[in-house]
Amino acid sequence: MSLPILYSFRRCPYAMRARMAIVRTGFQVEHREVILRDRPAHMMEISPKGTVPVLLLPDGTVIEET
Repeated sequence: MSLPILYSFRRCPYAMRARMAIVRTGFQVEHREVILRDRPAHMMEISPKGTVPVLLLPDGTVIEET
């Protein structure tokens, strides 16, 4: 079973909130840290807005808000 993927930027307060919630709940994710001036193509494919945090669930569902 694959893990959900969290795209995050370490200094973004919204992404910090998402990471804290994940740690607090013990939820398992693959964490991918991004540099916002050089967003990865895969992240832009699933979230054209290019904002973080973005959570990609194994079933393909994309959650773009905290």
